[in-house]
Amino acid sequence: MPSFQSPFSRARSSPSQKFRFWKGCGIIGSTSEKSSVDTATVVTSDMSVTSFDHRSVDPHISVDSDGRPVRVFSASDPHDEALTTARRSNVKKLGTMNGVFVPCLSNILGIILFLRLTNITGQAGCIMTTCIILISSLSTFLTALSLSAIATNGEIQAGGPYYVISRTLGIEIGGPLGLLFYLGTTLATSMYVLGAIEAIQRTVGFHFDPRWASLILVWAIAAIVSIGVKYINMASNFFLCMVLVSISCMILGVILFSSGKFYGLLQPQDLSYMDNIWPNYQPDPVTEQTPNFWSLLAIFYPSVTGILAGSNRSGVLENPSTAIPRGTLGAIGFTTSIYLLVVWLFGLTMANPVLINDKFVVAAIAWPYEKVVAIGVIFSSIGAALQTCAGAPRVLSAIAMDDVLPFLSWIKIRDSEDDPIKAIWFTWFLASIPTLAGNLDHITPFVTMFFLLMYAGINLSCFFLGFLKTPGFRPTFKYFHWSTSLFGFILCLALVVFVINWSSALVVFLLFILLYAYTKRQRTRKEWGDVGNVLRYVIANSTLKALAGTQSTDFHAKNWRPQILTVVDTDSCGNPTNLQVLALASQLKAGGGGVHIVTSIMRRKDGMEKFDTCELVDHSEKLLKNHMVTHNLEDGFAQVIATTHARSQAIWSAIVHAGLGPLSANTVLMSYPTEQQRNTEAMEDYVLTLRGIMNLKKAILVFKASSGYPPSKEHHLTNQSTSSIDVWWIVHNGGLLLLLPYLLSKHELYQNVCLRIFAVTTKPTENPDLMRERIIDHLRKVRIRA
Repeated sequence: MPSFQSPFSRARSSPSQKFRFWKGCGIIGSTSEKSSVDTATVVTSDMSVTSFDHRSVDPHISVDSDGRPVRVFSASDPHDEALTTARRSNVKKLGTMNGVFVPCLSNILGIILFLRLTNITGQAGCIMTTCIILISSLSTFLTALSLSAIATNGEIQAGGPYYVISRTLGIEIGGPLGLLFYLGTTLATSMYVLGAIEAIQRTVGFHFDPRWASLILVWAIAAIVSIGVKYINMASNFFLCMVLVSISCMILGVILFSSGKFYGLLQPQDLSYMDNIWPNYQPDPVTEQTPNFWSLLAIFYPSVTGILAGSNRSGVLENPSTAIPRGTLGAIGFTTSIYLLVVWLFGLTMANPVLINDKFVVAAIAWPYEKVVAIGVIFSSIGAALQTCAGAPRVLSAIAMDDVLPFLSWIKIRDSEDDPIKAIWFTWFLASIPTLAGNLDHITPFVTMFFLLMYAGINLSCFFLGFLKTPGFRPTFKYFHWSTSLFGFILCLALVVFVINWSSALVVFLLFILLYAYTKRQRTRKEWGDVGNVLRYVIANSTLKALAGTQSTDFHAKNWRPQILTVVDTDSCGNPTNLQVLALASQLKAGGGGVHIVTSIMRRKDGMEKFDTCELVDHSEKLLKNHMVTHNLEDGFAQVIATTHARSQAIWSAIVHAGLGPLSANTVLMSYPTEQQRNTEAMEDYVLTLRGIMNLKKAILVFKASSGYPPSKEHHLTNQSTSSIDVWWIVHNGGLLLLLPYLLSKHELYQNVCLRIFAVTTKPTENPDLMRERIIDHLRKVRIRA
């Protein structure tokens, strides 16, 4: 393979010489999944190409065939996804069936199917119950389409839905949503445990303290999860088989009951055809409250909130982009079919009073023995609890690994492949607390809220990616559209606010806002390429296109505002020196100024071809950005210009080329030369700079600051009564000198400072008294107090 010479590289050096390793040096090839030898292609220090076996070299520095050092990224380096994938290729992963379909099925087929679906059928009728099932399944189906599109657009790593949200909507939204989803999954564990304990009490025939039994069962589930995922799969497969057997016995029993061959615990008079087609809302025998369509929808909806069980475990899937769409959509279709089959079989054959009064009628009609269904309820609850207890800790550890919420740092694991033991037992602790209440009714609304918020976030993510037409969004799953994602987002929010429970929704939204504010305050920045940057780019692009063909001079005087280009001096090492000018630029910004551009001019007398010029420019720009953040100018733009010519020419070039159209600088802020800079050559160049700026028709602000500027807030407040802003105004030069002190007065240091205007007469014929009256009248019209 031919070698290429870098424009920044030095001549080939001997092994005894020092080498500079460029940040851009890295892997340009890929590893073979089927190969037993992990090889990769890298670029050496002189841009030649070589291949190596990464297992036989140092993880950071290696040499090529000629003894030249190269920089390689080890598998522990986050920049090296190829080597990470190669290192983990031998780890046994889960497929679509065991990794996604079975977990989703175990979570979806729960206690609602056995204890409440027939009661809902008796109250709402077969037709309206079918609508309830279809509305609930529609929200999960649309969410699954969005999740499948995102999953097939790239690798979904540990964290599942949290990974999708955080990498799409950003860390500020992804972190809080991920934590709420973790809490919802943890509460779901408590809900399933309480359901299992209730079913055990019905089966054994005597009552015991459910709180102690729930604590013991939660501990047992956490212990199984901490042992390993494969044991969860073995237990879950067994539990799911028992659930499917129970469903089969239940369906077979109702078929035999409809033909008069088997009655179970029912009586022949309980057989009534077509008695549950239409709604017949009656007071509930337990709560004595009459339900309606929406309240029954709220009761049923938790039975479809298990579609993310597979994506929660995306870190242990062999091929998440294929397994997640197939397994999730398959589980939704299979469970929806079971729900509809149960509704119409029971609704068409049983008398309405039986369905309303006997909530466990599925066990009474089970063939050949009613205890089979009771055991199925127990196994379905325990299986669902295992899945949620296995998924929740992985979501929490993924959040901790991303450093999104600092208080979770103690849960970090060394590698995403490791079992999150700390997170598992922390989840056990949280899941044990709600079980002490012993009541499902207090848990279910919050579980539903947390899941629906995550569903809404997934749909919103897919909507932005599809609607904004992001070039990097190229999913292989084609059965989706941004409009379906938008509809899914609206449907999920509508179910949260208007259907489930608005008071619970208010509590959850308040918790989300608090977590969002906390995450925002951390100012943690992640280069994840979220759609927030894309959305800002699209808005800016559309705005610039709308302003195409206009200039900054086209603005009306009423809408004019200074768009300042601030010139900062630097020393020979690229360090900014006159930082007082940044303080003034920040104070002018408080009054609602426009675009802020900070330019630093760096003289390179020994030539631009020097090797370290680019590094020195980068170093100076980083320092300049840090000072801008210190002076509250983080929303401005920094640029460093290296030149071998006169400083004035570099400043002219910066003014001409900075900005776009109407967003170009119209005001230049410069510092007055210090005593050390007042030599003949420098002053002549400074005067040339001012003349050139005037020729460019830009406003000039020359700032001569003392060593004590800016004053501290405490010092300024103590002297505020005697402080003033003095403006020496040549009236014929326009109103810029009046606008600048007004902008300064918006800053906290100058809010109560007196503004004094001294008008300067330029002609001996001008009447000072008449000018004073006109200035007072003008100040009144422009609403400036002076």
